Amino acid sequence: MLSFLKVENFAVVQAARLDFSPGLNVLTGETGAGKSILIGALNMLLQRKTPAAAIRDGAERLVVEALFQQDGKELALRREVGKRKSICFVNGSMVPFDQLQEQAQACLDIYGQNEHVFLLNPLNHALYLDDFSGNAAVLAKLAVAGAELKRRLEEREELRRRKQGMDERLDFLAFRVSEIEELDLRPGDDEELERRARILGSAEEILTRSGRLTTQLYEGENAIYNQVTDVLRDLRFLQEIYGELQPFLQDVEQFSGMIPDLSKQISAVAGQVEYDEAELNQVEEKLMRIRRLKSKYDTDLDGLLQRLEEMRAERERLIHMDMSLRDCDRLIKEALDQYRLVLDELRLRRRERAAELGSIMEEELSRLELPHSRFEVRISEAEVTEQTASERGPDRVEFYFSSNPGQSPARVREVASGGELSRLMLALKSLRDEGRTGTSIFDEIDTGIGGKTAEFVGEKLKRISRKGQVLCISHLPQIAAFADRHFLVEKRFEDSRTYSDVRVLDHDEQIRELARLMAGSAVNNDVIRAAENLRSQRRS
Repeated sequence: MLSFLKVENFAVVQAARLDFSPGLNVLTGETGAGKSILIGALNMLLQRKTPAAAIRDGAERLVVEALFQQDGKELALRREVGKRKSICFVNGSMVPFDQLQEQAQACLDIYGQNEHVFLLNPLNHALYLDDFSGNAAVLAKLAVAGAELKRRLEEREELRRRKQGMDERLDFLAFRVSEIEELDLRPGDDEELERRARILGSAEEILTRSGRLTTQLYEGENAIYNQVTDVLRDLRFLQEIYGELQPFLQDVEQFSGMIPDLSKQISAVAGQVEYDEAELNQVEEKLMRIRRLKSKYDTDLDGLLQRLEEMRAERERLIHMDMSLRDCDRLIKEALDQYRLVLDELRLRRRERAAELGSIMEEELSRLELPHSRFEVRISEAEVTEQTASERGPDRVEFYFSSNPGQSPARVREVASGGELSRLMLALKSLRDEGRTGTSIFDEIDTGIGGKTAEFVGEKLKRISRKGQVLCISHLPQIAAFADRHFLVEKRFEDSRTYSDVRVLDHDEQIRELARLMAGSAVNNDVIRAAENLRSQRRS
C-alpha cells in the first residue's frame, strides 16, 4: 500500500505531499491542472527514461519519494533526477535503478488511458487467462518439463554435431593410436632401450676392455691377484710382529677375495655381448620414433601412454555414438511425454476457465453500456512436437469480441473501437485487481462514459479497494463520490509562473467539488443538495 508520496520540482508541481487512504483515493481537478502529473511521478519509479522537460524550470533536480506499507514493514523508494544523472534509493541506501524498479513493480500497477494496447497483442491474452485461472504452479511445472526437454535436445544436437565429423575423427584417432601402439610400449621402455643401444653401439670396446681387465686382474702371469697374494704373505708375517697392521691385513684379504669374483663377473658380462648391427638399427629406430612422439605430444613416456588411453577411450565413444544417439532419442521421448502430460493439465484448466471468463466478461460489459456484447476466449491447441514445445506451451489464446447483436465475435484487435477497447480493458483489469493486495492506479479510465456506466465503474473501483488500495484520477462525480479520500489538484499563477497544488478535501469541500463536477461553473443550492445526496448514497 502506498501510504505517502512526495513530489518536488516535477513539471508544474513545485512541491506536493500526499497521505493516502488504504482504500479508494480519488484525484479530481480542472482540465490541465496537473492530475496526471502525479501518476507520471510514480512512473518515474517504474520507467528508466525521464525527459529533461520533466524537471521544473529553474530547478536543478526533481525528486519523487514514495513510502509503502508491506506486511507491517515500511519500504521507502526515492529517485532524484538531475540534468545529468539519476540517483535511486531503497530504504535510504543508494541502489541501481533496476533494483528500485523491481521494488516499485511489486507495489504498483498503473492503468492509463492508452493501456488498452495490451489487448492488441494476443500474447497478453494467454498471460491474462493464466493469471485469471491461477495457473502459476502448473506453468512452473511446464517450464521445468520444457527445460528438461530442451536440455535433452541440446545433448542430441551436440552428439549429432560430433557425429558429422566422426568418420574423419575416427581415422585421425586410428592413425594416432596405431603409431603409438606399434611401438608396444611399457613404462620404462625408453630408458631400457637407451641402455641397450649403448651396449650394442659399444660392443667391440666392451669386449676389448673386459678381456684386458680379466687378464690384468686374474688370468695373466703378472695379474693383480698374484701380486696381491705375494703382498698378503709378507703382510701376514709383519702383522704377527706388529699387531697394529691387523686392520690393513683384513682389507687386503677382502680385496684379494673380490678379484676372482670381479674377474668372473666381467667375463660373464663380456660373454653376453654380441655385436648385432640389425638389432642396433632396430633399437635406434624405435628410440627415434619414441623421441619424435614425445616431442609431438610434448610429454614424457608416461604422459604418452596416458594420452594413448585417452585416445582409445574417445575412439570407443565415437564407435558407440549411434548407441548414445539411440539412448538420447529415448530420453527425449520420455521428456516430451512428461511435457505433454503437464500441458494436458494446463489445457484442461485453461478450457474450464476460458468459458467462465467469457461469461463473466459479458456480464461486466453489459453493465458498461455494451448490453449485447459477446466475449469469447478461444484456444487453438497446436500439435506438441520437439520444436513447438515452449515454456508456456504451443497453444494460441486470443480474445474474440462482438458488440452488436447477430454479429459473430471476431478478434478483438480487428473489430473493437477505441472506446470498446477501454471498456474491455477496464472490465479485465477490475476482474484481476479484485484479488490484488497492492496499489492499483487508474488514470482517467472513465473517459467517454457517464450515467449508470460511471456508477458501475465507481462501484467496481470501490470493490477493488476493499482488498487493495486504489488511486484513481477522475472527472466524474459518480466515481469521485465513492472516494475514501478525495484530493483536489488546483492550478495557480504567480509571477508569470504556473503551479499545481494538491490537497485533501474535507467533507464540505468534497461536496463543493462534486457539485463542480456535476454542473461546472453553474453551481447553485440545488446542485449542492444533489451532490450531498450523491455522496450520502455512496456512503450508505
